[in-house]
Amino acid sequence: MSTLRLLRLGQKALDAEMDTQDFATGLDAAKIASSRGDREATRLMAKIMARHEVALQGIDRARLERRLRFEALRGASSSVLAVAGMYDRGEGVPVDTKKAAEWYLWAARVGHERAMAYAAYAYGTGRGLERNEAAALKWLDGVNEGRKRSTLLEIGWALALGTEGTTDMGSALRFFEQAAQLKPSIAYQVATELERGTRGIQNREAAGQLIKIAAERGDSGAAMHMANALSSSNMIEDQQQAVRWYSLAALDRDNLAAGQMLSRLLTLRPTDELVSPIIAGLDKAAAAGNAEALIGLAHAYADGIGVGASPEKAASLLQVAADSGSSEAKYRLGLMYKSGLGVNADLKRAIELMSSARESGFPLAAVALSTMTGSAEDAGKAPPVAPNAVAQ
Repeated sequence: MSTLRLLRLGQKALDAEMDTQDFATGLDAAKIASSRGDREATRLMAKIMARHEVALQGIDRARLERRLRFEALRGASSSVLAVAGMYDRGEGVPVDTKKAAEWYLWAARVGHERAMAYAAYAYGTGRGLERNEAAALKWLDGVNEGRKRSTLLEIGWALALGTEGTTDMGSALRFFEQAAQLKPSIAYQVATELERGTRGIQNREAAGQLIKIAAERGDSGAAMHMANALSSSNMIEDQQQAVRWYSLAALDRDNLAAGQMLSRLLTLRPTDELVSPIIAGLDKAAAAGNAEALIGLAHAYADGIGVGASPEKAASLLQVAADSGSSEAKYRLGLMYKSGLGVNADLKRAIELMSSARESGFPLAAVALSTMTGSAEDAGKAPPVAPNAVAQ
């Protein structure tokens, strides 16, 4: 088979999954073309090795290394990275993390993104280089967000577990915090693993720090965690902090539990110091579309808690929540239409809302609906004649 044909087949190995026939066929084709001394094939093999981090079998690795070095000296960054990987993993040469780091740095300097991530890992963990957090973060500046996030996590766990020979939880937390700046939920996930010890190390103090970081970065699950830990305290300062965290969590419209907790706190008739922040939290969460917060804020307007009483405003808020599918909002709004509180009395509309709430499984709706339908039937009957009435 011609070398050109082999190169075309070899290209398939770059994008194919490793367990597919295309990958196996393409890799074999690249090996054959490289063994013929074709420089393009050697560079292709380097790309395959770098992209898939694969160890090549059935090949003279020392000879391949010489060829890769030759291409590396001529600016082929994938070839540089491939040599680094050989030293890093001990493929055909003795493991030498220092040499591997040197080659990674070389590839990084000529702009290879994966090499930048490897260089950051080497600086962050001390694998082949002297540890330098600033240098690690600097190399990650040129890496895409997904790779940057995963590299920060890898460095953090390596330092937390000591897998590269150095255990440094303080430094690990700093790398985890950097990852949390990109995606807050990462810090909460790491914190959960540290709290439970699922990776072989348990550190509740570090977990607590990361939960707070995640909460401050806007992760609603972490904010709920912080709030729940404080909500049972009798100290007003702790209760105020709990309200703050519930309010942050409720900004996630899907975190209905947070909106529900704020609403529940309001029904407990809190002290004056808490009413204002609870109302403020419900207001912001309601604006974000949290259905439970809408219901809680409606309750505040209906009873005039922390705001001027306004049944009309309460009905308007419940309508928004009902439109979003909240069965409780439909139930409460149905009662308002029945009584004419905040809206014009409309028994038909009340029955429609209550029926929908019942079908959604709201427990009180069935009883309320039976009284409404009974009222509707009674309304259609002629008034009873008094026993002593005399026909005229």
